[in-house]
Amino acid sequence: MSERVLLSTKQLAGLLYSMGRTFDGLQSTFLATEEFLRTGNPHVVNSKADYNLLLDLRQAAEYTLHYDYAHKPIDLAYVKSINAQLTRTAAMEPGKLRDERIPVMVNTPLGRYEPPVPDSAAVASLIKSTVRRATGKNNLEEAVRLFAGLAKLQPFGDGNKRTALLAGNGLLIAHGGRYPLTVPTSDKDRTWFNQELAAYYLNNDQTIIRHLAKWNRQHALQVEDKDNRDDKPSFVPEQTLVTQADGPDL
Repeated sequence: MSERVLLSTKQLAGLLYSMGRTFDGLQSTFLATEEFLRTGNPHVVNSKADYNLLLDLRQAAEYTLHYDYAHKPIDLAYVKSINAQLTRTAAMEPGKLRDERIPVMVNTPLGRYEPPVPDSAAVASLIKSTVRRATGKNNLEEAVRLFAGLAKLQPFGDGNKRTALLAGNGLLIAHGGRYPLTVPTSDKDRTWFNQELAAYYLNNDQTIIRHLAKWNRQHALQVEDKDNRDDKPSFVPEQTLVTQADGPDL
C-alpha cells in the first residue's frame, strides 16, 4: 500500500456534493456543502433533508478516510461498515445485506432493473478480485469497477451507490490517490453517466468504467491547471478552462 494522501476540505466537499446531488437530489450548493464541512453550521444548507443527508455522507466519508488501510483489508466487512454509517437516510438496518424480504427495483433511463437477492460470497468475490487487480496505473479503473460492480449488485436496502462510491474511493486512498473518485453533477454529464450505468446494470456494458475513469482524470487535470494558475502573479492572464460539465473525448 502507498502512503496515504489526505483529501482537502474542498476535495471532500466535492465528493460529498457529487454523491448527494447525483444520487439523492441534494439541493444545497457546492459552496454550502463546503461551508457545512468547515463549520458544521446547519443553517448554510437548503433543508433538513439536505442536512441529514450531508451528516450521513460526512460520517461515511470520515469512516472511509480514517480506515486503517495499512493493517485492515478492503473486504465485505469494510463495505458493510461504510453502509452502516448511513443511519439517517438509508435502510432500516444499515450495514446489513438485504434478503428476500427487501426486494430492490431501480428505474433507469433504459428500463427497470431488478437485481437478485445478494449472495455474500459473490459480493465478497467482486471486492477481492477488484482489490487484487488495483496496482500501478490501473487504480482508477479498478476503483470505478468496484463502484459500478457494487452499485449493480445493490447489496443493501438503500444507500448502495453512496456506499459503492466511497468503497471505490477507499481503494484509491489505500494506494495513495491524490484525487477523489467523483460522479458528474451537471445535467449534461449526468445524462451519459446515468445511461451508461444503466447499460452496465442491464447489459453488462463496460463503457461506464472507461468513461468515468477518463472523466475523473480530466477533472483532476483541470484542478491541477487551476491551482497552478492561482499560484501565479495576478497580472498573468487567465486562460479558459474546460469546464467540469464537458465530458471526456471518447
